[in-house]
Order: sequence, then structure tokens, then C-alpha cells
Amino acid sequence: MKLDKKKIFDELRILFVLVVVAFTVKATLVEIYVVPTGSMENEILVGDMLIGNKFIYGMRTPTWIGLPYSRLGFNIPWLRLPKYKPVENGDVTIFEFPRDPFQKYVKRCIGIAGDEISISMGNIIINGHQIKFPENAKYIKGHVYEPEKEQRLYPALKGNMDNIDKFTVPYKGMKIDFTDVNDWTSIITLLTQDGNDVRMGDRKFTVIDPQEVGRTHGFIKYKLMGLFMNSSLVQQKEYKARSKYVSSLVESNRSKGLYNPWEFTVRPEDHKVIYDNLVVNGEYIKDIGSYTIIHDYYFFIGDNRDNSYDSRFWGFVPDKQILGTPLVSIINLANITSILTDPFKFLRLNIVS
Repeated sequence: MKLDKKKIFDELRILFVLVVVAFTVKATLVEIYVVPTGSMENEILVGDMLIGNKFIYGMRTPTWIGLPYSRLGFNIPWLRLPKYKPVENGDVTIFEFPRDPFQKYVKRCIGIAGDEISISMGNIIINGHQIKFPENAKYIKGHVYEPEKEQRLYPALKGNMDNIDKFTVPYKGMKIDFTDVNDWTSIITLLTQDGNDVRMGDRKFTVIDPQEVGRTHGFIKYKLMGLFMNSSLVQQKEYKARSKYVSSLVESNRSKGLYNPWEFTVRPEDHKVIYDNLVVNGEYIKDIGSYTIIHDYYFFIGDNRDNSYDSRFWGFVPDKQILGTPLVSIINLANITSILTDPFKFLRLNIVS
């Protein structure tokens, strides 16, 4: 049988075009997400499969090219097209997790660029006005601290914070005066997030956290193993594998002189040392005096505030990492075993609001 080389070539070309179109649509228009946690209950449940609208806040061209569903690839220049609407307070938003952009988070926005926010004994106050949290939110008790023990904003948080002093969400054009800084950890984090080369001595700062990257290592593999093996045994294997992977990432970072800003405890006597030695884009901050922020930032929180890893723990999300908003959940993969006995648990059509 003689092969028709021209026909094979035409079919491969069509297949290539379809693949390119599929990934372009995925990167710019719509994408499907599966929710792994209950941080947005009861609006969005664990296992919900969401269809996300990626053009509402302005389509963003791909920022990375590589092997899909892997970390093998490289960053590329990108641009964002005009947006249909801006991110507003109350919007349920999909974004890249700042400490590991390969992870996609879904949270509710409670602070846009320039907003003044405080959380007082569990009450969220924006620009002087207390907001009403969604009725469908699964907020039970929170972790409240005494007023005189109000905690600073991230990244020193070790627990769920419902009592935080007033702060301003960073905005494009906001000026940082380096002679008047009380929280160097947050400032160094923000400077790094804003796209700058930030160094001190032989240390270069990065916001990509090996601990966060390690959280998703082998996720699918161990979920599948859990279907056929003892769950406690699988958890032990998963813990050991992730610990080893994180250790290798930390070791790799150290060999490159990379550190996270929140790895260090800044003592009062360290302030002058940092001021004298911190370098941004090749210039000492003591020589430039101030810095003007180039991105708008947002503050997100989960509806299930008792069980949500959100901006209270890791800070702000820059505009460049905003992806879109979930439109609807179509099925719930956590209830896949009930597809025959109770299909309505599996087929969960819910418009996200």
C-alpha cells in the first residue's frame, strides 16, 4: 500500500493549526479550571469544574511557551488588550498565584488599587465603610485577636488574620519614600513583584517560593495512587517526595544566590543596614531616595475565611497576573462516584456571583 505523503502532510498541518488555535483560545478567551480547595465555599465547592472568562479584564497574550501542564518552557514578551471592565470589589476573580504563577487561584476581590483596607475584629472596612460579606459565604468564627494586638499585613503571618491594621493597596504612580520605611520585608516584596532586580550583597530577591512550588509537585500522580493504594501510605510517599523536591529547589536557589524576602526577620537595628545596602536595578536606594510603582495591585480573600489561604497571608496580586472571572461551574469532580446514584451532585450547574 502506497502512502499518500501529500495527504499525510495536509492532515498534520491541519492538526497543527487546530492545536495552535486550541491553545490560543485557552490562553486568551476561555479556560477550564478545577477547584482543589474549599476556600470559596459555599459559592464554589471543592471539585467544581469552572469555565473561566479570560477576556473580561482584557485578553492577555501568552506569557510563557512550553510543554502544557508542565514547568518545561520559557517566558516570552506579552501584552494585554483593552478590557471590557476593570476588576471591582466583590468580583470573583481568577489570577496567577504570585508565589508560583503556575498555580491559578480563585478568590473574591475586596481591595482595588488605592483602596484603604482594615480588618477589625473580623469586620472588613474599605475606605472607611464596613462591607457586607456575601450571604453565601462560609464564614463561621474567624481567628480574631485583641485590638491592642493587631497584626501587620503579610508576610509575617502565621495564622488566619481577621484583625489587621489599615493599609493602602499599592497603585500605579504610588511613591515609596525609602527614608520612611517601617516594614522592609513588604517593601522588598513589592519592589520585586513590580518587576525590578532587587539585591543586597550577594543575595538576589525573588517572590517565587520553593515551598509553594512544591505544593503541587506530583499532585495528579498521588491522587491517582490514592484510588488504588492505602491512603495513609500514599500520603507518606507524597510528603517524602515533596520534601525532597522542595529541598532541591531551595538548594538550586542558594546556588544562584536567590532568596525570598520573607525568609528573614528584620530587627530594628537592621533598618540602616538595609537602607545603606539595598540595590534596585543596579542603584543603591540611598542614592535614588524613592521609587514609583508601575503596576496596580489587588487584595483578595476567600468566602470561606476560616479556611482560605489568601492575600492576608501572602499579600497583593499585580494587574499583570489577573486572568479573568469564573462564569459557571458545570460539574463537581469530587462527587464523580455519585454519577449513577445521585447525578445532580455531579452535574452542578451554578452561575458564579
